[in-house]
Amino acid sequence: MSPFRRVPFIATAFVIGIAGAGMAPAALASSPVTVTFQPNTHWVQEVDTLNRYDYNHDYSVAIEPGKILQINLITRDPNIFFKIKNETSGQQLVDTYKTGATTWSAPAGTAAATYTIQVYVQPDALQRDEKPKYALQIGQYGQSDMQIEATPVTFEANNPWAQEVGTLDAQGSARDYTVAMAAGETLAVNLITQNTNVHFKVEANGQKLVDSADTHATTWSAPVTAAGNYTVNVYADPSALPSGTRAGYALQIGHYPQNEAQAAPAGMTAVPASTAAPATPATAGTSGN
Repeated sequence: MSPFRRVPFIATAFVIGIAGAGMAPAALASSPVTVTFQPNTHWVQEVDTLNRYDYNHDYSVAIEPGKILQINLITRDPNIFFKIKNETSGQQLVDTYKTGATTWSAPAGTAAATYTIQVYVQPDALQRDEKPKYALQIGQYGQSDMQIEATPVTFEANNPWAQEVGTLDAQGSARDYTVAMAAGETLAVNLITQNTNVHFKVEANGQKLVDSADTHATTWSAPVTAAGNYTVNVYADPSALPSGTRAGYALQIGHYPQNEAQAAPAGMTAVPASTAAPATPATAGTSGN
């Protein structure tokens, strides 16, 4: 080839090189990291670094029906953010560059879904050799996963009533109390709360006896025809408990012989009011990357 015919190609390459020098570096494309949960573990933690040339990392996680997805981003660099996309519906859910948040959660869905979480940094915000570190915590849990173990209720001598005081929040929206009853007694339940979204259920041998959400009553009583263990479940719909708040309640459980009316208990601890709940840090499960 004649040397005169090479000039246009050399000039073109020079122009492309100049144009490329003024552009932001392109991140190397890579496949998302597939996130899985170990048995009986609700959290996974992924730890990595970013830089000017590798400035985003993607993580793919499949969430089961009825489970809540929660994301926590821990980093000392304020220029690191995350985006979340529901790949099943194609919906972009959040970009923390716009919100400024470091944590996010999705309400429990009725169908399984796969999400992509992208952790990223604006490359122009980094020095050439800067490599900020981050930890991405991914949680998957349902209401039953967050429920506290049932509390056995016992009665003091000559006192037909016992009281349990507690609080509910969006991540712990139900509490169970068990009580052993003898045949021929009456079981009575009183629920005291300032939050109209808090209710109670009574069950025996797997059979529901009452649900105050249906009766709209805060008291209930019934004769016990056969000895056995009864469960009183105090609960609220998690969606009815705003993030960062707690709903207080007092549960009064009575037992006394049938046909002997008992006055409501007096002098017991007052019900706690709904209060602001302190943030609960996620407990990381396994480490990745």
